[in-house]
Amino acid sequence: MKKFVTWLWRFTVVLAFIALVFYYHKSIIRATYEVYQEYNWRNYPDQGTPGRVDVPGRYSVHGIDVSRWQSNVNWNRLTALDRSGDTISMSFAFIKATEGILWEDPAFDDNWKNAGKAGVVRGAYHYFKANSSATLQAKNFISSVKLKAGDLPPVVDVEEAGRKSRQELVASLKIYVAAVEKAYHCKPIIYSNVSFIDTYLADDFSDYQFWIAHYYTAKPKLASKVNWVFWQYHDRAKISGCRQCVDVNVFNGSPDEFDALRIQN
Repeated sequence: MKKFVTWLWRFTVVLAFIALVFYYHKSIIRATYEVYQEYNWRNYPDQGTPGRVDVPGRYSVHGIDVSRWQSNVNWNRLTALDRSGDTISMSFAFIKATEGILWEDPAFDDNWKNAGKAGVVRGAYHYFKANSSATLQAKNFISSVKLKAGDLPPVVDVEEAGRKSRQELVASLKIYVAAVEKAYHCKPIIYSNVSFIDTYLADDFSDYQFWIAHYYTAKPKLASKVNWVFWQYHDRAKISGCRQCVDVNVFNGSPDEFDALRIQN
């Protein structure tokens, strides 16, 4: 009996510890990231010199996307130089919020708050894990991201099928986007590369807008016809305000059309 009581006590302690870690896991991730951020700040100072970027012509609204890999973003200095030497201002940013069923990007809160203070139009995205529950992934994103008027619609980043067939992936993604649409009262934007869109998504998400990744080309080229509104055209741009290289994007439309895309209320 004594051994059983000892075992039960130890089991209870372990279970309580696991429960505490699970409950506070996002705070633990953020605290760990702050230590890394401080180290990075001290050892890798901002050079502040933008590189030249092959900015595609005819687009007037420019932006970036960031995650924990771009630490200590100076949101008041987001500019790039195109090949002609002209300065390009980055007016919007997609910020990674969550991944899978539990992970919240440890830089999300700071990036979200500071981008808003600097007047940068914000959008939040979730990295979709095909092998994980779509419902729990939606809950993870919704619990972390509070959108308001002026923000961009939520984005789901889909780049891998995992062990799913095309049909299984589509069914799972439809569960996710339906839950997110219900929570925010607007359709999510779907992000992926052109090959993945053509292979997995184009036929079943024709009523959704896309943010497409296609690098080192004068214009994006898809075999399928989808309604794309953002184009990630470079994945290693050096711009003012970011120590690390960053993805750069354009909006496929006018400034007025960009404003119309933003959440209205």
